[in-house]
Amino acid sequence: MADTIQVLTDREKVRERPGMYIGDNAELGLETIVREVIDNAVDEYANYSDPTKPINVTLHSDNSVTVRDYGRGISPYESSKHPGEIEERLAYTRIGAGGKFKSNRQQNGNTFSAGLNGTGSAATNFMSEFYDVTIYKDGYIFHDRFENGGQPVVELVNNQLPKKKQRGKHETGTSIHFKADSTVMRTTVVNAESLTKYFKQISYIYPGLRINFLNERDGDTEPKSYYSEHGILDYLDKLATDEDTGKTDYLVKPFMVSGKAVDEVLGDEVQMEANIAIAFSKADNYAMEVFTNGTHNSQGGTHENGFNSGLLKLIRYYYKEFQADIDSKYSKQLILIRKVTKEQDISKLFKARDLVRKAYVVIDFKHSNPVLQPQTKDRLASPEAKKAVETIFYDNAMRYLDKNITAVQKIIGSLILDLYSNAKEEDANIQIDKKTEKLAQSSKLAASRCLYPELTELILVEGDSAAGTLKKNRDADFQAILPLRGKVLNVQKATLADALNNLEISTIFSVLGCGYGRNYDESKLKYQKIIIGTDQDVDGLHIRTLLITLFMKYTPDLIRNGHVYYLDTPLFVNELRGKGVNEHYTYSKEEQDEFLTKNRKKIINVSRNKGLGELTPEQTVVTILNPETRKLTQIQIDDEDKSYEVIDQLMGGNSQGRKRLLME
Repeated sequence: MADTIQVLTDREKVRERPGMYIGDNAELGLETIVREVIDNAVDEYANYSDPTKPINVTLHSDNSVTVRDYGRGISPYESSKHPGEIEERLAYTRIGAGGKFKSNRQQNGNTFSAGLNGTGSAATNFMSEFYDVTIYKDGYIFHDRFENGGQPVVELVNNQLPKKKQRGKHETGTSIHFKADSTVMRTTVVNAESLTKYFKQISYIYPGLRINFLNERDGDTEPKSYYSEHGILDYLDKLATDEDTGKTDYLVKPFMVSGKAVDEVLGDEVQMEANIAIAFSKADNYAMEVFTNGTHNSQGGTHENGFNSGLLKLIRYYYKEFQADIDSKYSKQLILIRKVTKEQDISKLFKARDLVRKAYVVIDFKHSNPVLQPQTKDRLASPEAKKAVETIFYDNAMRYLDKNITAVQKIIGSLILDLYSNAKEEDANIQIDKKTEKLAQSSKLAASRCLYPELTELILVEGDSAAGTLKKNRDADFQAILPLRGKVLNVQKATLADALNNLEISTIFSVLGCGYGRNYDESKLKYQKIIIGTDQDVDGLHIRTLLITLFMKYTPDLIRNGHVYYLDTPLFVNELRGKGVNEHYTYSKEEQDEFLTKNRKKIINVSRNKGLGELTPEQTVVTILNPETRKLTQIQIDDEDKSYEVIDQLMGGNSQGRKRLLME
C-alpha cells in the first residue's frame, strides 16, 4: 500500500501538471509564464519603483525573454524565517513562497499586486530551459541561475549569492532572462503580437509607466515604447475610435469615476479601489475591458457584475427623478411600450445588458487579496468586489451626472427609443399571430401532422402548380408545403413595416412561428428544415436570393444553426434503356454534357426540365420529397461580415457597388 503513495515536488507538480498552474503547455501556457515575469516587474513599478524608470522587455532571436525592472530588487539574502535558505531561491523554487501574502495592514505598502498566489515566478522557472537572475541592490550586483526546469547551478559562497560592487550611480531592480523548456512545452515561440497588445493594455492601466520592448527576433535594433499619459481614458478613446475614419460616435462624452472601499465583513483587512472610465455610443457600439491589479480579465468577473448593477441602479434612479419631463418628451413611444409590455413603470424595463451594449467601459480594479480564476487570471471571483464596484460607481457617477443632467436624459432617451423599436416589432408579431390562421388558409399551406418533430420540414415553392404535385405525394407526417405567389419583397431595400405588410413575408413568419429580429425565439420554430425549392432559372434563383436575404436580415440564427437549405432540382431528365422506369437526373449543363459523352448509346430520350411543375409525380418524389434520393444544400455562413456585405451590394440600393461586384 505504501508503494502506491507518490509525493511530488513543487517542480514535478508544475512540469507534470502544467494545466493546473499555467493553463496548458502550449500557446496559453507560454503566454502565461512570460506574463508572470512581466507582472512581477509591473508590481515593482506600481509599489516601489521610481515612477520615471521604465520596464525593459527584450524578445531575443532564440525566443528567450529578458525583463528588467527598477524596483527594490528581490532579496538575495538569507531568510530570517527560513535559516539556510536564500529568499530569492525560495521565491523562484517554491510554490507558495512570496512576499505578497500578508494582509493590507502587514504589507507595508504593497497593497495591490497582480501575482498573489506564489505560483507564478516558480512556475515560470520550472517550465524554463534556463532562468537567469540578476539583482541590483544595496550597491551590489548579485547573480543566480537555474537550468533544466529550476535546478540551481550557481554555488553559494558562505550561503550567499555571488556578488560584485556596482560602479558609478547605484541602481536597483531585478533582471530575469529565461527561455521556455522545449522538453515540457509544446511550443517555445513567443507571440510578439500578443505581447505588444498586453503592453498597450498595461500602459493604460498604469499611466506614466513606459514599457520598452525590443524585438530582436524580428530584427529590431531600437525598442518600441508603450506609454499613456491619461491611462484608461486614453484606452477608452482607442476602443471607441473607428480605425478607418479616426472618429468616435460618443452620445455622451467620456468621464471617469474613482473610489475606494473595504470589505464589509473584514473591514480594512481587504482594501479595494476602482477607476472606471465610461462613455455612451450613438450607434449602439460597445466594448468592455476589465482588469484586476493590472491583469486583464478576459472573462470578466464580480467587478464587472458590480459595475453592471451600479449602472442600472443609477439610470433607474434618474428616470424616476426626471420622469415627468421624460414621459412628456417621449409620450408617443411610451404609450405603445406600455400597451405591449403591460408595464407602467418604464424603469423596470431597463436592463443592465441593454445599457452595457450602449457603452464603452474600462474598469481598473485593485484588490489587496483577489481571488482570480484560474491561474491564467481570466476571471475575478472575489464576491466582495461586486458590492464595492457597484457602490463606488453609483456614488461617484452620481456626483458627475448631477452636474450633467442632459447627458443622463440622452442615455435614458436612447433606451426608450430601443424599447419603442422592440415594442413595434412585438406589436407587429401580435398582429401577425392574430392573422395566423387566416394567413395559413389564404396561403394554401399544406401543414404537416408533426408526428416526427425532429424531422419536420417546410418546402417553399413557386406557385400552385408545383405545390399541387408536392401536396399529393408528400409524407404529411413531417412535410409541409407552402406555395409562394411570385417574388417576395426585397427586404434589403425595405423597412421593417414594409416587410411585415407584405403578405408572403407575413405568411412565412406566421408558418415558421419563431418570430424575427429581437423577438426571435428558436424554441418556437415549427419546422427543423426550411427548404427553398425554386426553379432552375433566373427567376427561381432570384427568389432563392430574396428568401436568403430575408432570413439573413431578420432570422440569421436560422442559417447559423443549420435550418435553411435549398433544393437542387434537376435541369435534365435522361431516360435510359432498361426495364421499368430508368431515369438519370443531371443538375447543370456541364454535368449533362459529361453524362451524354459517357452514356450516349444508352439514352432513349432527354428532356429539359423548366420547373418543378413539369415533373411527374414519380420524379417529384425522387428529386424533391424523398430525403434519401434528393439533393439538398445547407446554406452556411463562412464569413458573416463578408456575407452581409455581399448581400447589401447585391440587394441594396447601391447600383454602382452591385455592378462592380457582378463584374468581379
